[in-house]
Amino acid sequence: MSLYSDWMEKSTRDDGNSIEAVWEEYLPKEQKVYESIIGQKITKVEGTVKELAERFHMDCEATVAFIDGINDVLPTPYDMETLTEDSQICLDIDFEKLFKKMVEYRAEHLYTLPQWNGIFDEETRKRLTLEQKRSRTVVKGQKIGRNDPCPCGSGKKYKKCCGANL
Repeated sequence: MSLYSDWMEKSTRDDGNSIEAVWEEYLPKEQKVYESIIGQKITKVEGTVKELAERFHMDCEATVAFIDGINDVLPTPYDMETLTEDSQICLDIDFEKLFKKMVEYRAEHLYTLPQWNGIFDEETRKRLTLEQKRSRTVVKGQKIGRNDPCPCGSGKKYKKCCGANL
């Protein structure tokens, strides 16, 4: 079984050790890692899974969970199932993508960290938040009725003009 599979099993089952307990232990550790990375403006994190686990003060499973969380913003995502303690990891971090991904995941405890002040000003954070939220919003155009004037400006009814071939 892989480290990732072990993490997924541990974090998604409820057999006496509640799932909440696993997440309550993991989330503060994850937050500390992000506080360090963002606060120090670190754009590249390298090492084996085991070395990163030691650096982040986590076990290897939690480190793989962290990598899984940041995986979507990496230029070359990792196949999570293949990671072992000896897998070499290189996290190239794009702060704008990371911020937007945190907004997308609704991880308010992460995208509102004070360390972001050193990366983006308040106006930029608001703009990035709005961009991300809008990117997930589907806006339907106004529906044109059959007997409405054609939007092409011909003066004909839609059904006799642009809507004739539908």
